[in-house]
Amino acid sequence: MGDTSSNKRLAINTIILYCKLIITIVISFIASRLVLDALGASDFGLYNVVGGIVTMLNTLGAGMVATSYRYMAVEIGKGDDGNPNKVYNTIFVIHIVLALFLILVCETIGVYYVNNYLNVAEGKTDDALFVLHLSVLATVFSVVTVPTYGLTIARERFLFPAIVDIISALLKIGLIILLFYTDGNKLRLYAIFLAVVHIVPPIALTIYCKIKDSEVVKWSFNHSRADYKGVLAFAWWILLGAIAWMAAVQGSSMIINLFFGTVLNAAFGLASQLYAATNQFTSTLRQAAVPQIMKSYSSGDTSRSLDIVYTISRYSFLFILIPAVPLIVCIKGALKVWLDTPPEYTDIFIILLLVNGMIANLGSGFDASIQASGIIRKNQIGYTIINLSLIPIIYALYYWGVPPYTNAIVMIFLTLSTVSFQCYIMKCITSFKYERYLKTTILPAFITSVIAFLPAIIFSEFFDQSTFAVIINLIAVLVWTIFSIYFVGTKKSERMMIKAYIIKVKNKIA
Repeated sequence: MGDTSSNKRLAINTIILYCKLIITIVISFIASRLVLDALGASDFGLYNVVGGIVTMLNTLGAGMVATSYRYMAVEIGKGDDGNPNKVYNTIFVIHIVLALFLILVCETIGVYYVNNYLNVAEGKTDDALFVLHLSVLATVFSVVTVPTYGLTIARERFLFPAIVDIISALLKIGLIILLFYTDGNKLRLYAIFLAVVHIVPPIALTIYCKIKDSEVVKWSFNHSRADYKGVLAFAWWILLGAIAWMAAVQGSSMIINLFFGTVLNAAFGLASQLYAATNQFTSTLRQAAVPQIMKSYSSGDTSRSLDIVYTISRYSFLFILIPAVPLIVCIKGALKVWLDTPPEYTDIFIILLLVNGMIANLGSGFDASIQASGIIRKNQIGYTIINLSLIPIIYALYYWGVPPYTNAIVMIFLTLSTVSFQCYIMKCITSFKYERYLKTTILPAFITSVIAFLPAIIFSEFFDQSTFAVIINLIAVLVWTIFSIYFVGTKKSERMMIKAYIIKVKNKIA
């Protein structure tokens, strides 16, 4: 990948995001254990199925962020010929309308579902509605501030959002600790605390953008229908894909609740939380790379844009191996250390979701490249059909009496279908080459995973399940995984760059 200054900025942003990631993941794991202890498995499962509206609709917001940073990045890439303020205000108006629509849907259909279909213990319906209302409030704040988040990504300013996320994570664990020292309905208190935690970052980011980009975020209503039509045409297809993923994940949780109850929701919720944390290893890398992919494409340097896609897809797979291999190999011991007595099936859910995440990351750069082209209709339709098929499939399978973790197995097959389909789309709209993708991404990923997993599995057989042994085993497998990635998954030129950077850091310290 050429363009030294752009690559340097990409590297710096990646380092910033990973520092934030490590801190927030550690805090997240501590918080999960505390919440499970404070609420109990049943209430924790209840929050995950109803309060999951936050995660579900934030996924929707994340999908809309793609529209924001796509249009902002393209407009900024035009230089003096661009008008970022007009684009920002166009997107802002659209998100105001979207927020109102979400309130309408959640406060009607959502309330109806909780009152009539949610499988909860007697007397818990009012608590479920309370969680729903606060979740909607937090989500509205997130949706309305999506344009400011898109602006920070387009500007490649990641330091301040990283600091805000760390402060938010610390605030979350502080509020959770308060649960142990307060009386009353702890589920409702937890819902209030989490709503506060979700509201703080969007407000802080809005203030930041008002200071740093006052001319861009300055309110000025755009009267051009053509601008709204253009953004909405793109946003509709992005939104369709986000809704499909949101429906698949939350729908899966609701169907588990329907057939197995809230305790199994706790198992799936814990597994999903751990999966989300590990997936941040790769989403962080993508987040730093997306502006580079889009700006390279919009400036006409499509070759560099595609080079980043191949590289990011390989790196994403290698990075998810770092948490995935130790967790999969040592899952029973790790869960015992983390949760003491985890709900049944938690270990199987985690293993299957991590495998699903590994496969998904083989196509990490595809979405950004497809969105940069603006030709997204076929991709979003295919993505939607594949994801929505999860709901009828698992409903039928559960009806026939399959185990609860079957939904995660189905997810794996659907993810394989999605990556294969997106390869076809990339071939249609870009100069994507199957041969190069196999050689540059798939082959190194496959060989590295085999070399990382097999010795680790054999080595782990010599350890017992005591806390000390589990921790030593996790560390040993982690070190082996990193060595496997370095010596097998990276190219010689990349290893030379890593060595040069380490030497440079050492010299600065000395």
